[in-house]
Amino acid sequence: MRITKIEGQKNNPSRKNIYVDGEFAVGISAETLLRFGLRTGDEIDESRLKALQAAEELQSAKQAALWLLARRPRSEREIRDKLREKEFGDEEIRQAIASLRSSGILDDEAFARTFIRDQLTIRPKGPIALKQKLLLLGIKKEIIDAALEDAFRESSQEEIALEAARKFLRRTAHGDLRSTRQKLSAFLSRRGFSWEVIAGVMSKVLTSTDEGD
Repeated sequence: MRITKIEGQKNNPSRKNIYVDGEFAVGISAETLLRFGLRTGDEIDESRLKALQAAEELQSAKQAALWLLARRPRSEREIRDKLREKEFGDEEIRQAIASLRSSGILDDEAFARTFIRDQLTIRPKGPIALKQKLLLLGIKKEIIDAALEDAFRESSQEEIALEAARKFLRRTAHGDLRSTRQKLSAFLSRRGFSWEVIAGVMSKVLTSTDEGD
């Protein structure tokens, strides 16, 4: 078999159509074409053509993953699930993730630290809620525990819970003390703080609120 024509695609000149023996064979990126060193007139057998198609599939999977990561940080599981939704094969997904991991672009440890930092900044949560969310995102338990330990070494649970409680009380209409305690307790529990921390925070913010009244 012989490559009879290589031409840019009309809607995307960075991609090339390859024709073999006068018939369309495969569409590939300019990068894949350059890597294989193909030119018009080259002989190409079935095994090389399949290798070309596999390389292009892998390149497409990597590009799809990079596009997802450019939008926001994601865990390996998120990337894997998204690539499966796009119907990439298991082997292409495995290789794409391995490549991105080895280059440092995909890093569950860095993702966990960033996720925790952002959550504590935007919407303070306790370690219980943060751990649950990260587990759902496919982060390993030991990675989560290390990231949480680092995060809560800088700021204590009680400091974070106090800030969350004060924000809650500022935007929540106050009823009687019992009702306010119930609402605040439920709120802090949903945010993943321990009962010990919740009790300490409520004794501080509700006492100060009562004194202010």
